[in-house]
Parts: sequence; structure tokens; C-alpha cells
Amino acid sequence: MGLKTIKNGVVWELPVGWSIENHGTYEFNGKLEDKAFAHGSNLVGDMKVSGRTLALTFDMKEGTEEDYNKAMNDAYLHLTGAFDLVTGREDRVYRVAGCKALKISEKPGFKQRWGEVEVTLFLADPFRYATDETVINTTFTAAQTQGVITFENPSSVDVPIIVTFTPAADLPEIKIEHVESGQYFEVKDSLLTAPATLKVNCEDGTVWRDSNNAINAFTGLFLHVLPGTNTFKYTGKAGTVKIAYTAGWFI
Repeated sequence: MGLKTIKNGVVWELPVGWSIENHGTYEFNGKLEDKAFAHGSNLVGDMKVSGRTLALTFDMKEGTEEDYNKAMNDAYLHLTGAFDLVTGREDRVYRVAGCKALKISEKPGFKQRWGEVEVTLFLADPFRYATDETVINTTFTAAQTQGVITFENPSSVDVPIIVTFTPAADLPEIKIEHVESGQYFEVKDSLLTAPATLKVNCEDGTVWRDSNNAINAFTGLFLHVLPGTNTFKYTGKAGTVKIAYTAGWFI
């Protein structure tokens, strides 16, 4: 299986002769601080994964200098800027934020016809992600007090969710609890009436009622789904709760 970039809907493929380094290398936001009155240390920090880099190496060989220059310029075009990177599995991508460095080492005796290219890419989103979003729609035909929504998340990491509420009539008070983490959020918005919808984007930290900013109606935490079983409890009037997320993996 080849290497493929997808940038603004344009696909560029490098079928052979490539390798990836650092694809399983991660750093977590934490450090040890000495205990004041005992041996040892305390681990402090949120232990979230930092953005990182990915190192890509491949050969570019052509019969003429003209063909080589064209192929190399095409490669540079597709490997700079933001794009999705497919490496082997068609159902997972790296979200490349940009290119940090490009380097050509040309083979002796084949100048301007054969070179090894080293590319360092920025991964602001550090994991490998599903190409398709997972969506769970649950419709409650009557008011709920801790109505249950449960599903399995195939991810190996926690990922943020986007929750969209569509009221059957009006939906002035909403509470969503995530059982496994013990976290929750509430929204109190008297203007949330059909056909309006409310979107809580836990990745961007935004709350919108249609095109109106409703962040002042929000209290609590922006929620993530964890690897494995996830259980949410919904409290509110009748309506549809849509939970969407993009699964992520270390490798």
C-alpha cells in the first residue's frame, strides 16, 4: 500500500520507496516535582499529548532532469501546507498542519535525476484519525431524567465530541453527563425552540444556537469519549441528541 496525500480534494500518491519515522513517538504534558517531606516525587500536569513531528523519507528517480524537476516540484507542492496523510491504511489519516523542513540528498552520479527526500511534518493533532466521523443519533419522544445513551468507541485515545440538540418543541434546559469520566455540562437557553438547533463543539470549545453564540448559556466541561464503552445521561425535554466524534489511535 502506498503513501497518499489529500489536499483540497486533490490526491497525490507515492506508491513505493517511502518510510515513516516517529509515527509511534509521543510526549505527555507532565513532570515530576520532589515531595516536600518524603522520598520520591509527585507527577504534576494534565498528561495530555503534545503536538509533534513526523519524519517522512522517500526516493525520487526520473530518466531526465526535466522529468525529475517536475516530479520533485509536484512532491514539494503536495507536502507543504495542511493536508491529510494516508500511510498504508485507507481508513486512517494523519492530519498534517504544515511542513517544518524539506531536504534533498542527491545520489552520486545521478544529480538532478535521483534524490532522497527527507520531510519533517507538523502534527498539531498528534494521533492518527478515522477518515469518517462516527455519529450516534438518539431521539427521546418524552422528557427525560438521565435518559441513557451508550455506545462503544474503537479509539485507543480519548477524543472530543460534537453534540447537537434538536428540540421537538422547546428545550430550555439541557444536562449531559458522561458516566465513565464523571464530567458533565449544562445549557440553559430559553430561546432554544424548534426549528432551532444547538451545537456544543467540545473540540473547539464553542456553543452555537444556529448562528447565534450561546456560550453564556453553557456551564460545565467540554466532554470527550474514552476508549471502549461510553455512557451518557441526558436530562431535558423531548428531542434528538446527536453525538459525533472522529475516532483516534496512537498508531
